[in-house]
Amino acid sequence: MAPKVCVPADFGKHHIGAASHGNLTFTLQEGVKIKANSIILSLNSPVIDELTTNLHQTSLEADDFSSEAVDCFIEAAYTGEVEALKRENFRDVNKMGAVFKVSWLSARCKEYFESHLSEINNGSSYSDVAFVVEESIYVMTALKNKEFYNLVVKKVSSFDYLARDAFIFDYLSELPKSNFRQIDFCLAIANIDVQILVELLSEHLEQEDCMCFDEMSRYLFKNLDMCLCYENAPGTHKKLLEVLGNLENIEKDDYILVLEKLEKTTVQNKSVQLGVTTSGKSTSTQCDMCDLKTFTLASFSQYLVPASLDDVIDMLAATEIVDNLYQFIDGVWLRLCQCRKDTVNISVIQKIVGIKRVKGWKPINYDYLDRLLVPQNALNCSDFKYHLKSIGGLVIKNTAISWGSTNQLYGGDFVEDIYKSDKDFLFKINNPTLSGVRFVLSITSMKNENPDTFSIKWTVFSKTNVNYPSNLKLHFALERWNGSSWTLFPISWSGKPTCDQTKRHWAWGYFYSKSYPDRLIKLMKGKEKLSFSESKAYICHEYRYRFVAFVV
Repeated sequence: MAPKVCVPADFGKHHIGAASHGNLTFTLQEGVKIKANSIILSLNSPVIDELTTNLHQTSLEADDFSSEAVDCFIEAAYTGEVEALKRENFRDVNKMGAVFKVSWLSARCKEYFESHLSEINNGSSYSDVAFVVEESIYVMTALKNKEFYNLVVKKVSSFDYLARDAFIFDYLSELPKSNFRQIDFCLAIANIDVQILVELLSEHLEQEDCMCFDEMSRYLFKNLDMCLCYENAPGTHKKLLEVLGNLENIEKDDYILVLEKLEKTTVQNKSVQLGVTTSGKSTSTQCDMCDLKTFTLASFSQYLVPASLDDVIDMLAATEIVDNLYQFIDGVWLRLCQCRKDTVNISVIQKIVGIKRVKGWKPINYDYLDRLLVPQNALNCSDFKYHLKSIGGLVIKNTAISWGSTNQLYGGDFVEDIYKSDKDFLFKINNPTLSGVRFVLSITSMKNENPDTFSIKWTVFSKTNVNYPSNLKLHFALERWNGSSWTLFPISWSGKPTCDQTKRHWAWGYFYSKSYPDRLIKLMKGKEKLSFSESKAYICHEYRYRFVAFVV
């Protein structure tokens, strides 16, 4: 039995590799041999102590480990430090600590892992996030320890949904080459937002060479909550059904699986529509609808007439229509987009700070301002965003000021859903205090070419006994994904259809003319013809659109 020695301890790094001390051989792959001192290793590892002292072994098979990991393990035992530990050898070193029961080394590996995990955030690279995910899955699978895995699930789940969804799409980009554990991880971090995985599955099954379920797509589909997908994003649910219907070689067992999913979705959806579960108990509560206070572009024309930006700011501050900083910023922004000669300086921003203070408005979310559209060559809009960020009190980076979004739709589908037909969108706000609350964005389409019949409202639609602030207010905007980034378009002052004098040409949402500064004013007054291409300037079929909601 080795004497009681407190480890980790420094036995001298210079002893590593000494021929006279190397009485224990690690045999690696391809016959590579690394020698070390059995006494020093036994003092660190009760397993090695047992193998060498009681079983008299002088050689250990270590073909599961890389030579770099074995070198790091030996150096750690000799010096009491893990200076050679790095991402490339972490897995094997951590495994050796567990296999040979070197408790202090396992603790150091945990510290190393947690330090990496603490640095992971929304802006982290895919490789950095994938490293902690893969290592946590490996530790859970090979070493039967879920501690790392639970930490990583909690961390990645805290990302905003853009970063989280981007990681999921990258991580499962080659779905057939994925494994069950990777899919389970994505299911865990997606949580109730299953529509992102349904969308991923649809894209995979739409590929030209995909004519049936493969093992991984079958596993993913089997574990998806399609009832929740139908509730969150009925369009995404419908798309998957269409894709499944086009599969040419679907097997009988898979066909039965699809039918079972459809049956379950139908039964639960009917229960939700009736407001009861299969046991007859109430499932949800719908509250009074809140109007978004949307207007036609014509209603904003009065703010384009004054020659001075200061006068416009005074007018926006005086009107009862504006009751929060988001709506106020939207108004200034639309003015700047149309009047490129307006200049924004510190005095303008300081004036806005004063108005905010007097009104008692809360700051706006940094993400809202950061994604706000800057039209081409609109330097005043760029200056506006820059100064707003630089002056304290107007913009805040704070997860407590939360936001959420509806499901994404491609341009053509979006126009159909928000412009030509009544539509309800379910969504949630990413905030712990609102975790059990679901919201509905309800759109009533324009009837008989009368913009006044068009409306957008929202309400709370949640499980019973869920508490939420009674004075909760939300501010909505339109957001576009162009394949690489999100761009935000305010709809406060352009949330109803606007037409030209003939009522043949309509626009919805933000519109501006690059060629004629007064074009928008003429359109508002019904004196200008709006071409079809211009009216669809920001509704491109290739892009995706969604509504975003910010807590005011």
